[in-house]
Amino acid sequence: MASNPDFVQFIVDQCSGAGDITVRKMMGDYCIYCDGTIFGLICDNNLYVKPTYTGAAVLKEVDMRSPYPGAKEHFYIGDVDDREYLTALVRATMPSLSKTKTRKNPMVTRDKFVPSSLDDFIPKGIVCSQELRAFFVRYLGDGFRFRVGFQKWLNENAGKTFRDAVEAYKTLD
Repeated sequence: MASNPDFVQFIVDQCSGAGDITVRKMMGDYCIYCDGTIFGLICDNNLYVKPTYTGAAVLKEVDMRSPYPGAKEHFYIGDVDDREYLTALVRATMPSLSKTKTRKNPMVTRDKFVPSSLDDFIPKGIVCSQELRAFFVRYLGDGFRFRVGFQKWLNENAGKTFRDAVEAYKTLD
C-alpha cells in the first residue's frame, strides 16, 4: 500500500519547525529530507526515522521496525500528532547524519596532474588522462599510447622525472 499524499503533507507540516522539509517519491512511498539531508522514510502511511543515538535520546519509546521488506530497521514513530516532539526528534537526529552520500567516480575526483616540463616529478597515484597523454605525445610523437607496462612504470616510479618516463617508454614493449 502506498502512502497517501495528504498524510505525507501532514508529516512535512509536522516536522517543518526543524528546517526545510522536503520529500521525494520512491516507488509509491517517500524519502523525507531536512535541509537536503535524508532523515527518514514515509512508507504505508507510517513515519520511520534513521536511527541515531541523539535521536534515541529524544524518543518517547524506541520501536525499531523495517519500513519495507529487506530494509534496515528505523525508528518507527507512532506519535505523529505532536508537532514539537517531531521537530525535536528531527533536530536531534540531523547532526548525526552525513551531509553527502553521493558516490563519485574515483577517476573524476582524483587530481589529474599535468607536468609543465620534463623536469617535473611524477606524483604518487598519477592518473593517465587525455591531458597527460597530450604531454607525452609532445615528446614521443603521435604514436604514443598508454600501454599497461608504461602505466605500471609510472605508478611504480613516483618521484622520478618525466624525462625518466620518456626514456623508459622508449625501452618498454
